[in-house]
Amino acid sequence: MKKSKDKNDDDIKWALKYARELMSMDWRVRSDCALDGEFYGWYGLTPEEFIKKYSKEYEDESMGD
Repeated sequence: MKKSKDKNDDDIKWALKYARELMSMDWRVRSDCALDGEFYGWYGLTPEEFIKKYSKEYEDESMGD
């Protein structure tokens, strides 16, 4: 069974979904709202890095949510 929380006890599937949502926005919107920086502050990775790190492991599970 895969762990569903990271070392900070954050829900990885929720964060992956949020990272994908952020990445679907225009980069100017993300920049103006400082959303990438906020995400980095929470998870220590940019949304793009987070997706690369966790998407393969949680891809099948998060598609059904």
